[in-house]
Amino acid sequence: MGRKSNIFTIMGSTGVGKTDLAIAIFDELSIDIISVDSVQIYKYLNIGSGKLSTELLRKYPHKLVDKLELEENYSAGLFRKDAIKEIENSIDSGNTPLLVGGTMMYFRSLFKGLANMPSANNSIRNSLTKEAEKKGWPFLHKRLETLDPKSAEKIHPNDSQRIQRALEVYELSTEPMSSLQKNKKNNHNHLSDQYNFVQFAIKPQSRDAHRKEIQYRFDQMLNQGLIIEVENLLSQKDINSSFKSLRSVGYKEVCQYLEGFLSYDEMVFRAVTSTRQLAKRQMTWLKSWENVIWVSQDIDKSVALVKEEILKAR
Repeated sequence: MGRKSNIFTIMGSTGVGKTDLAIAIFDELSIDIISVDSVQIYKYLNIGSGKLSTELLRKYPHKLVDKLELEENYSAGLFRKDAIKEIENSIDSGNTPLLVGGTMMYFRSLFKGLANMPSANNSIRNSLTKEAEKKGWPFLHKRLETLDPKSAEKIHPNDSQRIQRALEVYELSTEPMSSLQKNKKNNHNHLSDQYNFVQFAIKPQSRDAHRKEIQYRFDQMLNQGLIIEVENLLSQKDINSSFKSLRSVGYKEVCQYLEGFLSYDEMVFRAVTSTRQLAKRQMTWLKSWENVIWVSQDIDKSVALVKEEILKAR
């Protein structure tokens, strides 16, 4: 059996500097950056996703950025297929694939495989979304606690996408998603059989500093024109705030502000709070992740460490 190829990751919660570290490594080594970000994969969602400028993306190409139209639905399964293709292309070209992002469900699907889940059903999703708009996602989370307590235990009451998916799976299969995951029969698709993973994750300097950085980062997005970006999107005939792409953290709250459901101050407060909750969930995932090599937010030190590991693995 031949030697396994290496795949490197830079994981971390929102706002810790994953992209800055990736492009610093790009300057020194022959790598291909593959984005693991459920928002940056959409076209036009630029400011609110923290996407690099067009000029910087030309200099530092990111695979799986600007891939989808806003109305398209995407899933961990589709990401897995796309990411494997990009990984294979990178290795075939003689480069090192570097997966960068904070969408932990995508990383999980890639590294640990997928259960045999039913495909997405737009009718059910739309019905759940409308119900959530009236009663709130915590109300639907309570329903999930009855139908699938094991999944509910792992999902935050405000994590709309995961609550929606778990309830959708139950409606389509009449089985709890946790049972389908436990009994999955496709373990043969684990990439660990083919590749060696070296997984780096950035650790925030402190919880308090990270909370302040999230506030500052959202303020900067507003200063850069986030509201105008969303306003221009919503003004287009075929685009509306019910799209999954526009229900992501930050964009959802700006849409609600523009549609008159929130005041400006409420929008800012909710967007920052939701982002902090997202960051907390990401860190919870990472703390339970196996074989993580933690690096600091000090770019120079972290570049040296990651570079050493990449060169060592060649």
